[in-house]
Amino acid sequence: MSNINYNDIDEITVHNQEELDDIPLDFKGKIYIECTATVRVSNRYYWSVVVWENSSVVAWGNSSVVAWGNSSVEANSNVQVVNHLINGKIKLSGNAREVFMPKNIFEFMDFYGIKHTKTKAVFYKAVRKTDNGTLYANYSGDFEYVVGEMKSEPNINTDPSEDCGSGIHISNLSWALNFGNSWSNLAIIEVETKIEDIVLPKNTDGEVRTSKVKVLREVPLEECGVYGNILAKRLAK
Repeated sequence: MSNINYNDIDEITVHNQEELDDIPLDFKGKIYIECTATVRVSNRYYWSVVVWENSSVVAWGNSSVVAWGNSSVEANSNVQVVNHLINGKIKLSGNAREVFMPKNIFEFMDFYGIKHTKTKAVFYKAVRKTDNGTLYANYSGDFEYVVGEMKSEPNINTDPSEDCGSGIHISNLSWALNFGNSWSNLAIIEVETKIEDIVLPKNTDGEVRTSKVKVLREVPLEECGVYGNILAKRLAK
């Protein structure tokens, strides 16, 4: 595992404790656990760690795991466990909590506190900002967002089983802040989209994608709670 270039991959499956421990904490891909022996998850990674099939995990600290199939998870401290189990088992202690994933977009929006009507919703997006104030998508400097204007991606992937399909990716505010927390030019924009245009990925932990948004405003980081204030001070240095 030590010879892996983690910058070149977007997901990895581990089979024992050593393989998990080798993964750097700044790895931004998804981690899947398939194992016969119990693995201890103690760190908070970029994505929630996914526990597959008959695997067994003990989760500690502020880690977050997603349990699937017949897996077994014992959670302690401040762990969050997302329950996708069929016949598996979850045991909680301390401040650990069990979360059941929303089944539809309205449950999702209510779960994450997304403001919405019956037809439209307001989400957030982490973008990059140039010195002259241009706002653009992280993956492409050519995909620009302008306050007051519409932006569309007609080739949206409508398959909910694919987490990272094409489309305009939007999220709750906390997810957006976490996504761009390492950028030196982070900006947060508030966008409005039609609910009928949203694709809700099956394994989402706070992000969805849509085909069209209207950019409402750039949100000052100082308005984004404690975490936003921390990031604002960091960027000001």
